[in-house]
Amino acid sequence: MHPPLEAHKQEGCDKVIEALEECHRAGTFNKFIGTCNAAKRAFLAMREANKGKSKEKRKKMEAIWKEMEEPPAELKAEAK
Repeated sequence: MHPPLEAHKQEGCDKVIEALEECHRAGTFNKFIGTCNAAKRAFLAMREANKGKSKEKRKKMEAIWKEMEEPPAELKAEAK
């Protein structure tokens, strides 16, 4: 059985999640006997890809934040 997927509905994921939910609605036991595994794998692959993108974006943002914390070169020179 899969957890509720409503919280994961983001841009691009909605089609994959809808396919998984449709498979579950098609038959009561589909989610228990493995009929929906292809849709589930597609969802997990999409989630993993988004996780990688999120990590890259986080690294870029942390670099920007670090750069913002450092004083400009002109101020460093004046302080000496």
